[in-house]
Amino acid sequence: MAEPPVFRPFDEAGAVRVYVRNLPHWRQPGATYFVTFRQDDSIPANVLAQWRDERQRWYRAHGLDLRWQRSDPRRFDAAYAQISADVRHAFEREQARQLHRELDRGHGSCVLRHVESRTILADALAFFDADRLWLGDFVIMPNHVHALVVLLGGWELEDVLGSIKKWSSRRIGAWVLGQPEAVQPVARRGSKPRLWQQESYDRIVRDAEELAAFRRYIARNAAEADISPEEHLYRAAAWLDHFAPRPSAP
Repeated sequence: MAEPPVFRPFDEAGAVRVYVRNLPHWRQPGATYFVTFRQDDSIPANVLAQWRDERQRWYRAHGLDLRWQRSDPRRFDAAYAQISADVRHAFEREQARQLHRELDRGHGSCVLRHVESRTILADALAFFDADRLWLGDFVIMPNHVHALVVLLGGWELEDVLGSIKKWSSRRIGAWVLGQPEAVQPVARRGSKPRLWQQESYDRIVRDAEELAAFRRYIARNAAEADISPEEHLYRAAAWLDHFAPRPSAP
């Protein structure tokens, strides 16, 4: 039986692993994460291209050789970690701001606006709760998900999210097959349609104040994006109430 869930803030003195793919990812054992994962067709191709160009220019301006991402990713990650923390954090905040703002515009097939697919995904999140993670507050939006999670038993965040995506993708995919074409996920050029984007956004929650801010963001995301109650699912986790106040209704 797992120990009761506990919120642990980011430990400034603790060991941290940082790696970079399209997005930077910070890892610390026992940390609480705010995560966002999205449908593969939720960001238009022209927006992705613009972000890629901006990101590559930033890397070059700070002495990172883009070839290292393929040939020697550890070298790239080490060079990224050497950039001033203030500069890195500003870059990461801007990337997060752009991502979340664009997701709220409701691009793509928005498979998750349908109650059937939301129920499947909520079941997938619950399936791993208290086994591979402690599940905190979450909201399932029409084309993306936000959640607060704590990993259990040495599980890696990428592996747990990968399992949730795989489990839900099979079941949602089976449901989608019986739906009109307008509900089907849109394929990228030259590839088959898939439900989830492989890489997720994640951030370690730094302290109780930031935990409260993330709880508010999750609770109010649908209202601020003008999403109707019939097109999203929000749930708050009682165990987090001890560490940060539960947000009031939006």
